Amino acid sequence: QVQQNVERLFTRFVEEGKATVRLREPAVDLCLSKANVINLKTFLSAVRLAHQGNDTGVLPLSPLVPAKNSDVEKPKTKMIITSRRDYPLTKSFPFSLEHLQTSYCKLARIDSRVLCLRRLRKLDLSHNHIKQLPATLGDLACLQELDLHDNHLEAFSGALCSSGLQKSLQLLDLSQNQIQALPLEFCQLRGLVQLRLDDNALLRLPCRIGQLSRLRFLSAARNKLPFLPWDFRNLSLENLDLFGNPFEQPNPLVPNIQLKIPLTLLECAARATVNHR
Repeated sequence: QVQQNVERLFTRFVEEGKATVRLREPAVDLCLSKANVINLKTFLSAVRLAHQGNDTGVLPLSPLVPAKNSDVEKPKTKMIITSRRDYPLTKSFPFSLEHLQTSYCKLARIDSRVLCLRRLRKLDLSHNHIKQLPATLGDLACLQELDLHDNHLEAFSGALCSSGLQKSLQLLDLSQNQIQALPLEFCQLRGLVQLRLDDNALLRLPCRIGQLSRLRFLSAARNKLPFLPWDFRNLSLENLDLFGNPFEQPNPLVPNIQLKIPLTLLECAARATVNHR
């Protein structure tokens, strides 16, 4: 079905017998190469007319010859790039990708072309120089795994926590960044099963972290956590790593501690009893 089903036509290299037809459903790119230039232009004209719902019978189309299995390339679902020289600058990413890794590419931001890959389930952007995450990252509604470790992030935006990621995201790796705190909205990522926060500058965890009912793996080693929030006890963890944090013995009479960690009246009374016998 072509009518109202063509997302975009890529015709930059049509004079070389190459073109790409991007369909909406199924979400695939039809890549044409080694074609006769005249026949290719005629074919693309027919596709445009068919997309608009017009009659294509007036065009002199040549009979179709069935392609051999060896000539048809299956939609690409996985791409791994581990150096800057291999990063595509002029060529688009396959629209059918479900797993994309672009590590060690010195990226300062997330490529807008990546944000159009709506079928992505796993995105690995580790070992880059990314400082900020765009809000449109939350439009990747199928994304289950997001790896951002070893970047230059200073925050994880609350807008992302309120996006489609709150249902789909299961694994999030923010280790080896420069994050000092996570937003209160972070606890809306209810689908999280694994969370890695090692080697940041975290001064606290979200006070409602206990709402992450599916969380089973939490690693926040080598941060600056002086305490854990009250709600932490509601987690059902199977693996926990908090090594290398300067945990302190809380004193409810110190105002600074009172501001950082809101305690219940029962806990305040209990700590006062222990501290003053």
